[in-house]
Amino acid sequence: MSLRARITGTGMAVPECVVDNHLLSRCMSTTDEWIFQRTGIRERRVSPDTYQMLLRHAEAPDKTAYMREVKERGPNGNIDSSLAASDLGLEASRMALKHAGLGAEDLDCIVESSTLPDLAYPGTGCVLQGKLGLTSTPVFNLAQGCAGFVYGLSLADQFIRGGMYRKVLVVGAELLSSAFDYTDAGRDMAVLFADGAGAVILEGLEEGMPARGLLSHHLHSDGSAIDALYGEIWGSSTFPLVSKKKIDDDRARPRMNGRSVFVNAVKRVKEIVQESLDANSLKPEDIDFFVFHQANIRIIEVMAEAFAIPESKMLNNIQRYGNTAGASVPICLHEAVMAGRVKDNDLVMLVAFGTGFSWGATLLRW
Repeated sequence: MSLRARITGTGMAVPECVVDNHLLSRCMSTTDEWIFQRTGIRERRVSPDTYQMLLRHAEAPDKTAYMREVKERGPNGNIDSSLAASDLGLEASRMALKHAGLGAEDLDCIVESSTLPDLAYPGTGCVLQGKLGLTSTPVFNLAQGCAGFVYGLSLADQFIRGGMYRKVLVVGAELLSSAFDYTDAGRDMAVLFADGAGAVILEGLEEGMPARGLLSHHLHSDGSAIDALYGEIWGSSTFPLVSKKKIDDDRARPRMNGRSVFVNAVKRVKEIVQESLDANSLKPEDIDFFVFHQANIRIIEVMAEAFAIPESKMLNNIQRYGNTAGASVPICLHEAVMAGRVKDNDLVMLVAFGTGFSWGATLLRW
């Protein structure tokens, strides 16, 4: 019997705390108009810890107090987080399982991606597996940044096609807000990224005609461009892994060359969409729905113009959630499915670009 992987359930989770551009403007030199025009973001969800820190920072008459607080949370003064990426992943996973009519015990495998894991090791997927009450289900932990979910889909699909597993949970879970400097020094990244998780259940079902489920995957990476988007804390390329000097030198935070990322994203996303179309002998108008990684509305607008994609064939939620990295695509897909924007037999293309650089596209028939 020939099996094809199909998505049978979707789920998402975001923290309750909402940070709008006006709050950020009280912490750094920016405005709602400046952020929205350049990114399309009006608000984002962040962990309770980040939210409380931002409120203290916004209300403090002495803005240096914030930086003192950050440095006090160095290697000798850590404060346990009240929310972890695995917690968001757990909520999204339970929702996806419910929609698929399955229990965690039915899973054969978990594929999880997080840009910043709960711990240096083990991976967030292992923590999530334990929180699901599982004790022997295999876990694969990916670190492909914003492209992690698309990479995870391709891996899970191969497991199902090869007959190794029948039911696979694929999760993108991110808790990024705690990594950024919410002052002018870290403004370029801090206004973009946010927290959230998305999940899907993939099941191997008997293939019919026309073929439904995951049809093709197209993946690429370019490791020569890591300086444009990277983070070195916990990395073994520096010694020691964490130190007061590294924190004092502000080397503990992510780094991004925004212009380089934007130029590469536009180029690579355009290429990967065309590659997916060509591989399946399709034209842009043949695709019923596009789910683009919600990194920057300007990138999405370039794609919409290049491929003549009408608004009816996309769902953009960056204005509400910001850039949730590897959680972005599954969150957007879940909302599109729940809103009835994705219907039976629709051709759907999922597209993402992120650190590495890594980028990819998945074509599926719903």
